[in-house]
Amino acid sequence: MKKQNKEIKIQDHQLSISYLSVWIKLIRQNKIDKKKMATRIWLFLIGTLIFQWLQRIIFNWRIKKMDIFSKPPFFILGHWRSGTTHLHYIFAHDKQFAYLSNYQAFLINVSLIGRTWLKWLLSPLMPHKRPQDNIPMHVNYPAEEEQPFSNISIRSGFHSFYFPKNISYHNRFNLFKGIKPRGKRLWKRDYIYLLKLIAYINGNGKLLLKNPHNTSRIKELVSIFPQSKFLFIHRNPYQVFHSSRHLYQKAISTQFLQDFSEAEIEDRVFYNFESTLSRYLQYRELVPKENLLEIGFDELDKNTWPTIERIYEELNLGGLEDARPNINKYLESVKDYEKNVFPDLTPNIIERINKEWDFAFKAWNYDKVDPNTREILNK
Repeated sequence: MKKQNKEIKIQDHQLSISYLSVWIKLIRQNKIDKKKMATRIWLFLIGTLIFQWLQRIIFNWRIKKMDIFSKPPFFILGHWRSGTTHLHYIFAHDKQFAYLSNYQAFLINVSLIGRTWLKWLLSPLMPHKRPQDNIPMHVNYPAEEEQPFSNISIRSGFHSFYFPKNISYHNRFNLFKGIKPRGKRLWKRDYIYLLKLIAYINGNGKLLLKNPHNTSRIKELVSIFPQSKFLFIHRNPYQVFHSSRHLYQKAISTQFLQDFSEAEIEDRVFYNFESTLSRYLQYRELVPKENLLEIGFDELDKNTWPTIERIYEELNLGGLEDARPNINKYLESVKDYEKNVFPDLTPNIIERINKEWDFAFKAWNYDKVDPNTREILNK
């Protein structure tokens, strides 16, 4: 008899491996509604303190000496649920790049102490697929760096996922609104340290970084790495709304330490999209033209290899022929991947998307639909 597939759920909290100082500052700044989850964070954090201290004592001076500027990182940008993960997985199969793994991301502050035994212990506990979209997961697969950044710094936009009623983390550390010059300097210091840590763990390759939070930080990233390459991916706004709301319901909400209603989630999806992509559009001109390329999700999905070849050529990445067999092997492994199917959006939601995200339809030439008839409005 076949076992029924159970719904994948994230059981543990991503703050469980954070610095003690980060956790204490966060709970001082925020009211916590999920007391049991907070207790579990305390228990796990205290249980790993000795390993965290050992890692910092043994490795901190070596990490700080890492050079991440002679080989500027390659940044993959885009709003959540726009195809950034697929791009990340593609380029992770090019050996010129070094990337953060899921194991390192979830256990960043003890990953150097427990490289072998912790990975062995963690492997059976990792879900085989992500809960929001069924994309395969493994301890060695690439991960975005914002989650571990939220473990080592109080200056992460990710904290607005843990404390959804406190949007100030997103505003200050993704949009840099209401932040003093010293606060921005400290954000840069913390982020650079994280990238040095990732580089130390993963060797001398060029860092491959996929992080939707960075999409609105393009001004700051260019100031740190003026020669970096940036690849931005966009997607139909209606699909992004559907998938982003689903992401909150299936994954981000499991990390909430505060009560947050479905209506509030919808409002947050609208705000994140508008604020993130508006700031990206405001500052993308700061990137030299030869260092920024924008592609559409549909372009990548329907014309995969021509799009990959264009990316390598226009960004002058080099090394495609060496990477081609590995990339092709990955693409073959996901050719039967089934995307989530969502119910139709309500007329009210379509009308709101048309109004509040109008700038995105114009920026990337997407057609709007009539909220009542579903017919294309701007033929």
